[in-house]
Amino acid sequence: MRTKTFRYLWVGQALANGGDVFFIIAVIAAIFDRTHSPFFLSIIPMVITFSRFGSSVLAPLIFDRFHLKNLLFFSQLLKTFLMIILSLTLFMDMWNMAVFFLLVSSVAFLDGWALPARNAFVPSVVRREDLMGANGFLSTIDQAVQFAAWAVGGILLALAGEEWTLVLTSLLFLASSLMMYSLPMYGGGFPPIKERKVKFAEKLTEGWTDIWKSPKLRNIFFIYAIEAAATVVWVAAVLYVYVDQQLGRGEEWWGFINGAFFIGLIAAGILLLKTHRLFSGNVYRWLPVALVCTSLATLFLGLTSMAFLSLVLSVIFGFFDGMKVILLQTAVQNSVNPQRLGKVFAAQGALTTLIFGIFSLGAGYSLEKVGITPVFIVSALLLLTAVIPAKKLKVELKGK
Repeated sequence: MRTKTFRYLWVGQALANGGDVFFIIAVIAAIFDRTHSPFFLSIIPMVITFSRFGSSVLAPLIFDRFHLKNLLFFSQLLKTFLMIILSLTLFMDMWNMAVFFLLVSSVAFLDGWALPARNAFVPSVVRREDLMGANGFLSTIDQAVQFAAWAVGGILLALAGEEWTLVLTSLLFLASSLMMYSLPMYGGGFPPIKERKVKFAEKLTEGWTDIWKSPKLRNIFFIYAIEAAATVVWVAAVLYVYVDQQLGRGEEWWGFINGAFFIGLIAAGILLLKTHRLFSGNVYRWLPVALVCTSLATLFLGLTSMAFLSLVLSVIFGFFDGMKVILLQTAVQNSVNPQRLGKVFAAQGALTTLIFGIFSLGAGYSLEKVGITPVFIVSALLLLTAVIPAKKLKVELKGK
């Protein structure tokens, strides 16, 4: 993990993550300043979600043609150019809603294959026994950068405006591009050599086929699907309503809960980084524990009206959610041929993005109809049902 190659990967990804947060902040501000419409703001997550879904569906075609290093490089480079165009439209007051959303959609589309490419590239640059530690380290960096970027981004927006925020974003993406360009062309990142001609439809479904043929992957992806549906209660919009209606506190508590959640995520990444040798051989033993703890934290959060307790529960949820994400990611990386890994992660991205988008709309509707507490209870029950496929994974492991 201390190699120059791994350093290029995590630094490049950290720069890209910071740029992604600044991009969202600038886009929200730009659209609201010009429309003053909550409706248009609600379109942003929908556009981003379904653009990433479309990208994840088409990703297998891309993975067949390009080395993972080139995918990482060109995705960040193209995002740099899109940021420049976006900032120019604002500087020159060439505002057009359709064009603006098209550019936002294009950025999200590029992100749809960037994260699967990174996760698939990791096993090529670290030893197998260090894989969980590397995932823990990357998770810690991801969450820490996002946590800091949301705070810095708000200050930057207030001082410089959305135009210059997008300029800084383009510089971050450019720096990320240079880091990705410096990655070596390891064999594990090359497209697989085809021994026969593969039909277009078959190419698109190769990742899904791998998942369906493997009982272990099927159970892992059942967990991914359930988790994507259940964690919609942790999106910003739902937490905003929770703070207002359940806690009866001001907007600052919305920030406190989000901060507590990120602290838990960072703590999980640090723990698995420091003790990855302990957890590496016990992935399927700890996974049910993490799911039960996230379920209980969600349930008690939905039931409590005590502000301080909500912070404690947010830290607990963030910690075990972070542990669960790292355990699942490592399990997939250890279960799939490296040449097929990108396609499997792309399938995971498509699955979770689609389910999360659909259930986010359902959560918003349910909040109006039944209130905040029943939504959290349903979420907790869903997370608890994910223990069933997690237990099956443990049984499969014992049977070998």
